[in-house]
Amino acid sequence: MEERDPQGAQRDGSKELVAVLEAVIGRSGYGWGVRELAEELRASRSTINRILSRLVDERFVSRDAAGAYILGPRLKVLSQALQKGHPLFTEGSRILSRLSQASGATALMAVETGKPEECFVLATIEPDAPVRYTLTPGSIVPTHAGALGLAVLSRRGTAGLPPELKTYTEASMDSRGRIEKALESYASVGAVVSIGQHIPDAAGIAVPFTVSDHLIGSLSLSRPRNEFEESSIAPGAETLREAAKELEGIVRSIQASAQTPELPPAESSALLDRIVAIITTFCGQPLAELTLPNLSTLWGTRSVATRRLAESASDVGLMTKSNERTWTIGPTLLRWSATIGTNHELSEIVDEDLQSLSEQTGETISLALYDADGGSAHIARSHVGARNVRYVLDEGSEIPLTAGAAGKAILAYLPRTAAAPTSSEANIPAEELEHIRVQGWAATDSERVPDAHGIAAPFFTNGTVRGSVTATIPNHRIAGTPAEELVAAVVQTAHRLTRLLSTDPQAPPTDKETKPTKPQETRVAVTITG
Repeated sequence: MEERDPQGAQRDGSKELVAVLEAVIGRSGYGWGVRELAEELRASRSTINRILSRLVDERFVSRDAAGAYILGPRLKVLSQALQKGHPLFTEGSRILSRLSQASGATALMAVETGKPEECFVLATIEPDAPVRYTLTPGSIVPTHAGALGLAVLSRRGTAGLPPELKTYTEASMDSRGRIEKALESYASVGAVVSIGQHIPDAAGIAVPFTVSDHLIGSLSLSRPRNEFEESSIAPGAETLREAAKELEGIVRSIQASAQTPELPPAESSALLDRIVAIITTFCGQPLAELTLPNLSTLWGTRSVATRRLAESASDVGLMTKSNERTWTIGPTLLRWSATIGTNHELSEIVDEDLQSLSEQTGETISLALYDADGGSAHIARSHVGARNVRYVLDEGSEIPLTAGAAGKAILAYLPRTAAAPTSSEANIPAEELEHIRVQGWAATDSERVPDAHGIAAPFFTNGTVRGSVTATIPNHRIAGTPAEELVAAVVQTAHRLTRLLSTDPQAPPTDKETKPTKPQETRVAVTITG
């Protein structure tokens, strides 16, 4: 079948998609209406509505109680995965913490955005001081004003800067010529210095570091201007240079050991699905380096269309060239993750699904999370059902793995070394756990809560059991065997959580998403009493 992938259409479509995501990610605390966002982006309402609807399907965007479009749970999951997997976040934050503690200054890391005039704050560590210099992660800062940006220019050069540069303070430099002279004067110091160039009351020292041939970053120590002393420049510059060298070495070492991932084949030819695929791949595997054939597999495109889409994705910063033959994660994804952060509890991320299941069934729905280090599980979230007789389960309370559907649904999928001692001590037959695995869910009668039936299904993160979703129902509504529709709703919600929380396509959920075994076919097993 002939592909119709005009370059202009691809690039315009990519830009519109990224612009919508930028707007949603950049507005915290409240959402966008379709008309408002269309006016903001100067696009048609039908286009914005279509993009938002598809992003809701992918769970990149959600709708709040008022119907406004807000940041979705999938982007929170991907942000956390990226920050756990990329050394700029993991090792970089460790280095910043050390710098801040030793100097008493705010330690910051910035990375260029792809536009010569901009960089953004990737991470920041503030000192324990009453007055401190603050820049929020994800913030855009200019390259021509302030230590963070000037350090990037000291390695990247001034080519591409606009002819007219915005002045932020009286000390800001307004031309390439002035910037180039300043950079020459800083060469003897081995670092750049900015006093009041971007923020009047701030001063900083910064040095550059290289992420890849096409991506430059910087490290800085910044403090209130009245605390800045010239005598601190030389030792501060030396400390920063050593830190930058350490970070570069770590990044190179980890990148060198990273393996090219095996990518899942494309599921759709729609542009949005292709953009979602590249975002998911690089957030889930932040150090992946993809070749043109890799991208063709991921997108289901032929070479010409693949190259055009790669150029389009690079234009908007989703990817960047690591060399002439491969692409790696782009600065836009790093900036989005810095903005979104990782301060999102799992129970908060999945709350929308739990609430929906409770409304659908009318029963009390709970989320149990397994702590592999402690070998225990607890109720992390509970939604009380709407029926007259219902159960209230205390959030935070520990639950046994050996009694009740919630715990047994987890126990059945633990590694044998962890499950065997626990189940043996509680005299749980191996056949019972095997049956749970075969049917994909557990059911118990009054094992933990008197006169209550529990139906639970496990959910997984990258192939490892993470917890379970449970419906707790009074026995008089069960009449011996749970309804097939109720079991299916619980299992489908668990599968939905697995898809939401997993980022590694090569680690499929252990439960193999098949239809649950019908309750009436397993009447003896699901009416276990205790």
